[in-house]
Amino acid sequence: MNSSSTENSVTAQAGINIALVKYWGKRDPFANLPAVGSISLTLDTFVTTTTVCFDDGLDRDHFVLNEAARDDERVTHLLDQIRKTARVEHFARVTSVNTVPTASGLASSASGTAALALAAWHAAGLSGDKLAENPTFLDMVRKGSGSAPRSLLGGLVELDKETGGVQCLNQMDDWPLRMVVARLSREEKSVSSRDGMARTRATSPYFGAWVQNHPTDLADARNAIARRDLTRLGSVMERSTMRMHACMMASDPPLRYLKGTTLTVMDRVESLRDEGIGAWYTMDAGPHVKILCHADDAPTVVNALADYVPSNDLTIARPGPGAHLVES
Repeated sequence: MNSSSTENSVTAQAGINIALVKYWGKRDPFANLPAVGSISLTLDTFVTTTTVCFDDGLDRDHFVLNEAARDDERVTHLLDQIRKTARVEHFARVTSVNTVPTASGLASSASGTAALALAAWHAAGLSGDKLAENPTFLDMVRKGSGSAPRSLLGGLVELDKETGGVQCLNQMDDWPLRMVVARLSREEKSVSSRDGMARTRATSPYFGAWVQNHPTDLADARNAIARRDLTRLGSVMERSTMRMHACMMASDPPLRYLKGTTLTVMDRVESLRDEGIGAWYTMDAGPHVKILCHADDAPTVVNALADYVPSNDLTIARPGPGAHLVES
């Protein structure tokens, strides 16, 4: 490969995805294969934009995130896999801009890994469209972040626990859903998702029940999506969310990502439903609350949360596209 710092520079962008039917726990930590399947919604806001250039003038990989140099073993590991596949020996310069708080429970690792993998794949001279169907590429992405393969596709996406493959369930062309994101912290969480999953699997007495009952949530969500039944989908989402957090909190020591403000926002969402507004909450490994609703109801949801969350921390997100290349 004839490298230079400009000719082989490739930029990719990927949005975060929010799981409606949750993924928590791994059945194979080495391969990073999930213990359960999951269904998510890729969003058009909170994206990661990453530029990769393999450069023969570098003596090591250089990674800059939001203008700050960082050492990240997962970035280096993914680049090593790209180099091995493409038979490239050069180190890479990686520049990434993340518009979501990193490692705070807003799926920044998923968007970051998807964008990095796509940019590095093409920067190394590898080709292929439909990379979400490429087993080699999917394996790289999944090992970087268990939820990252879902960000490769837009709209509602299912990740199969057996194959690790992803498929789009709905592109959202005819279903105007919105997700109101209430950011309740900008701090990095004290326990990473990977460590939290390992602790839960090893110590929570509820983990077995979580895995055993999970297929019911997946089936109910698929049925709701096929019928465009938002009420049913929202109800399944809340059930899956609370089962996941119950499983976490039963760990030893207990694992609690939710904060007081999280519960306050959850209460307000429930009261909105009492008022006739279709809105349902979900939380991942962090304090933030994401509220699923119809597009027409999104402004009402935002107004209802204004007393509890600063306006600049409330965002109405639309369903977004999968990871894609952009002009650098």
